[in-house]
Amino acid sequence: MKKRSGFTVMARLIGLVKPLSGYMVLAILMGLVGHLCAAFITIFGGFAVLDLLGFATPVALKTMFVCVLLFALVRGVFRYAEQSCNHFIAFKLLALIRDKVFRALRRLCPAKLEGRDRGDLISVITSDIELLEVFYAHTISPAVIAALFTLIMCLFIGHYHALLGLWALAAYVCVGVVIPLITSRRSGDTGMRFRTESGALSAFVLDSLRGLNETIQYDCGAARRAEMDARLERSISTGVTSKPASFIVLAMACAFASFLSPTTIFSPRPCGGRWSCRSVRHRPIT
Repeated sequence: MKKRSGFTVMARLIGLVKPLSGYMVLAILMGLVGHLCAAFITIFGGFAVLDLLGFATPVALKTMFVCVLLFALVRGVFRYAEQSCNHFIAFKLLALIRDKVFRALRRLCPAKLEGRDRGDLISVITSDIELLEVFYAHTISPAVIAALFTLIMCLFIGHYHALLGLWALAAYVCVGVVIPLITSRRSGDTGMRFRTESGALSAFVLDSLRGLNETIQYDCGAARRAEMDARLERSISTGVTSKPASFIVLAMACAFASFLSPTTIFSPRPCGGRWSCRSVRHRPIT
């Protein structure tokens, strides 16, 4: 299958917001006004200092103090409104995407999924979709807010002098565009490695749980636990287990590894030259 570019994927994800576009516009407006309030608190503070130093200011000192107090209060209200709209959109769309995923799985089952790694499916249904919450709640509207805020502030600064406006624009572009692009390129395929390790760990845990009877019967607990420890170390070293869904996999893996401990599973009573299992559900191999 042809690999799609990041821009194409983002465009399709943004297209899902269309039914909730009203909430998105409201979130952008609330966020923009809130950021302007936060910015003008410091701007009016600077005007107050200039007024005390005897320079002419566009606003009276008393008005500045009233505006600063008002901006500080409404900033919290606008911030709360923005985050409420963003998270409403995010969780509504996560439910929609999960519904689409399960519909696709029902169409493909069972023949088309025989060769599909179950760990990858678990990652898709849980952690992969959950990560979209960050995109919908903390990426789309903040990006639009940043663009509009930059435009307004550059115009505000530029009305004092054009060069100041251009200097501010260069600073905003450097912080908001250049540095993120450099960081993204230096990260390389880190995200894909995280995703691969997470799917492999999930698949190993599921296969180990499904084959628990055979593991006990053939006395493979120590080997299985060693493999589990190695995979856990590799996952931790790559940072995969920092995701919430991966913590669940990590907990399952640790529980399974402790269950496979020879000191807790196998008794020291030899039976025909082999270790006998304490579980009453399995007979020792003779």
